[in-house]
Amino acid sequence: MGWNKVGSAILTLERSFGESGSGAGQYRLPRFITSLPDGNLMVSDSVNLRIQVVTPEGEFVQSIGSAGNGPGQFRGNSGVVCDGSVVYVVEAGNHRVQRLRLAEGEPMGTAGSHGSKKGELWCPQGAAFAKSSNALFIADHINGRVVVFDTNTMEHMRTFGSRGHEAGELEYPVGIAIKGEEVFVAEYGNHRISVFTKRGVFVRILGGEGKGPGQLFEPRGLAIVKGWVVVLEARRVQVLSPEGESRQVLDIPGAGSLWGVCKDEQSRAFVTDIRAGQAKVYVLQVVGQSYDEGASASALANAAAQKAAEAAAKLKEWKESKMKKAAEAEAA
Repeated sequence: MGWNKVGSAILTLERSFGESGSGAGQYRLPRFITSLPDGNLMVSDSVNLRIQVVTPEGEFVQSIGSAGNGPGQFRGNSGVVCDGSVVYVVEAGNHRVQRLRLAEGEPMGTAGSHGSKKGELWCPQGAAFAKSSNALFIADHINGRVVVFDTNTMEHMRTFGSRGHEAGELEYPVGIAIKGEEVFVAEYGNHRISVFTKRGVFVRILGGEGKGPGQLFEPRGLAIVKGWVVVLEARRVQVLSPEGESRQVLDIPGAGSLWGVCKDEQSRAFVTDIRAGQAKVYVLQVVGQSYDEGASASALANAAAQKAAEAAAKLKEWKESKMKKAAEAEAA
């Protein structure tokens, strides 16, 4: 079940693997997931306070970490992202991000501490890596902002966004993804995706509260797949253009609470389900054309003007909706 434009499906559901539990290859609240250079997957197994490495078929390979707040230990591990032989693990419970050697999980440094000041974090969630600038972008969940660290030094580089509902503000950011020079941030609280430049300049809004194609309700995981923006909601996966046009809505039968998503180099995407008692990973096949392949020459030529007009219209509509709701609440 789902919705997509005629002949335009990008993703199809293939299978799932995993189950709830504490054993090898079992999960409890598997929040985020990332692909590794060798083709395996790394799953942030939050309640079990560990990172599991599994094959794309779900076979257990390795476990990294244990409970605690010391180097190489985790509390509320959330976002994970890999850069070659190094992995970065975000911890909501310890309000930090750790840099670990992939092979054996050896600690190599940390960034962040609990708070709202420069370089501090409060229940951080997703992460995205910009290799060209050695920058790690962290969704600072409670503070409503994005915090950027230098991956070489683990020092704070910059912060952008602030908590709120206006354009350029963020309410409970969760997922984060990078396409070119733009940073896409899924806002669980504002039911939208906010787009910024890598320097933190606000660009546009995608989506808005609702359950129709192109609308969002409590979005969480984000990934860029063949140029498309793939965003998760509780029980469905949406494929959007970078401007916010809905290309496909894929309902996941039996899904409880989808959360994290990643892609690999074999035309597959992987989606985690964190629902208690039915934790698992869904495997999706990437079957459609890339965003750029699907864009006509004329569309590409007019993309900048269309993007600006659509962003302005959506922003106006979103503000008017908020004002209407505020007026209705005041009248009540």
